[in-house]
Amino acid sequence: MRGTFGKLLPFAGLALLAQPALAQGPVPEAIKARVNELVATCVKAGGTLGNMTGQGQFVIPVDLTGDGRVDFLVSEGNFPCAGKPNLFRSDGMGRLQVYAGDGAGGARLLFDERLLAYRVVAGKPSRVQIARRGPACGGAATARCGDELRWNAGTRQFDAVATDGRPATPRAIAAPQAAAATTATTAAAPAAAGGAPAPAGAIPPVRADAEARFKAGCRQRYLAEKPARTDWINDACTEDWKLVVASQPATELLLKAVPGAPGAAPSVADLKQRMTGVRWGTRAGQGELAAGQFGAYGVGIVGKARPESVNVNWSKVGEMVPLDIPAALEARGAKVTLVRCEKMGTGEGERAWTVALPGRSPFGLTIFQRSAPTANAFSHLAVSAQVDGAPATRGPTNCEPFW
Repeated sequence: MRGTFGKLLPFAGLALLAQPALAQGPVPEAIKARVNELVATCVKAGGTLGNMTGQGQFVIPVDLTGDGRVDFLVSEGNFPCAGKPNLFRSDGMGRLQVYAGDGAGGARLLFDERLLAYRVVAGKPSRVQIARRGPACGGAATARCGDELRWNAGTRQFDAVATDGRPATPRAIAAPQAAAATTATTAAAPAAAGGAPAPAGAIPPVRADAEARFKAGCRQRYLAEKPARTDWINDACTEDWKLVVASQPATELLLKAVPGAPGAAPSVADLKQRMTGVRWGTRAGQGELAAGQFGAYGVGIVGKARPESVNVNWSKVGEMVPLDIPAALEARGAKVTLVRCEKMGTGEGERAWTVALPGRSPFGLTIFQRSAPTANAFSHLAVSAQVDGAPATRGPTNCEPFW
């Protein structure tokens, strides 16, 4: 097995290669959305989309279930983010996702884990061999192990079979609760827009009509200010929508951390396992139980004996705040209710919301932000999601705009 992410089957852009043995259909919306999300994350970090051939081929179509239909591997570790080559390969690890396609435009996420390496072994069906590190190997952080993912037609899930000398007894691998974050222009719609409802506790995808809804509301808000001219509003709402798209990876990270059901307060180990993509450090700040890095953002697990909240932090000189988490949650069908607002100065303040998502327990969300008043001053953003079931602190909700 190769020590870095690599693959044996080619894929160019989103066009399926000629594979007569596979029943090709439309590329699933979930795959398109993952591609768009990775592109948005790369651009937001200051990179550009590079060559999507050779080592930059990060989406691989292959039959892994033996039904003759196209399944998909999405390898973040191979994403060609020019200028930010290690953005998706922190600590030598990369995220691999495996989707089962239905040949009609749908795809089900069956595997989602950060790995040291992987490769596809040809066969009928093909198999995926993976190299793991740390707790996934049942040992210390430096422990390494190898497994092969084999399709189990009875359970319609993958089994893991050891390839490194451990007992080769197949071990069931449960499918992740929800698919990865999606960008709002391509995500599958929920039941209200014609799709199937998400399972209880699952992370809902971005609604198919989210962009249209957002822009309609955005236009109404700008018009309510009674501007002298209105020809700029559509362009302004288009720019505002880009923040919603760029916010989806961080939004998904928070939703992974927040329990989907009452009484399911997670431990630090649970949160670290759920929050894939975070590079966890060895030291944590005051009041934190763990700290790490997620792309351009700092991540902290906050609490005393047990986790109370998960924080996403950002700070930069002279730049605008890059995220709109409440709007990103609304794009997934969440009801986001403001329960407190406090303006602390020009461009500075704190808001708190109660967030209710279909099939999930409500949680408290608090955001502090400060927009740099001058080009040489810092802008700050601190997003805190409650994971202990505690509601957001209530207070006055009629504060002035921060800007």
